[in-house]
Amino acid sequence: MIIRLVAKLIALLNSNGRASEIGAGVAFGLWLALVPGGNLIFVALALSAFVVKINLGLTIVSFIVFSPMVPVADGLLDRVGYWFLTRAALEPLFVTLLSTPIVPWTRFNDTVVIGGLIAGIVLFVPVTALATLLVRLYRRHIHALIAQSKIVKAIKATPIAQKLSAAIAQVRRVWPAAT
Repeated sequence: MIIRLVAKLIALLNSNGRASEIGAGVAFGLWLALVPGGNLIFVALALSAFVVKINLGLTIVSFIVFSPMVPVADGLLDRVGYWFLTRAALEPLFVTLLSTPIVPWTRFNDTVVIGGLIAGIVLFVPVTALATLLVRLYRRHIHALIAQSKIVKAIKATPIAQKLSAAIAQVRRVWPAAT
């Protein structure tokens, strides 16, 4: 199972998939990790991942990677949410929203939820740009260096590497690269 997961990640980074879609997938996964679950905001974000053109596999992987790190940022998310929710100019809007039947299920009045939503919005473009740049750099420079190294050539001769190579080939047949 671990071999298949590594194979999927390697196939993804080396695929013909657009680097921008991979970068947006990373940013979307971070955004999902920043918003606590158990509310309609999280559900709407998660469902929108299926609608927008991003790499869904990397969205899930980045969500899993970033989720354990987010509790460190809860204090900051709480302060951002508190600042936003205490704006006097927005108070009539918040009162109206709270009296709307479904909107309270969004938990928008929770400082950490709204702080995570705002942080995700603010970080989306820079994280997408950074992840896209890193994928392009990896594809252009690092992949060729790694593939030609003596260590990789020696590893490729081992039985586990041959299994991994077969798993990557199978993943590419089942999960074709986007063009």
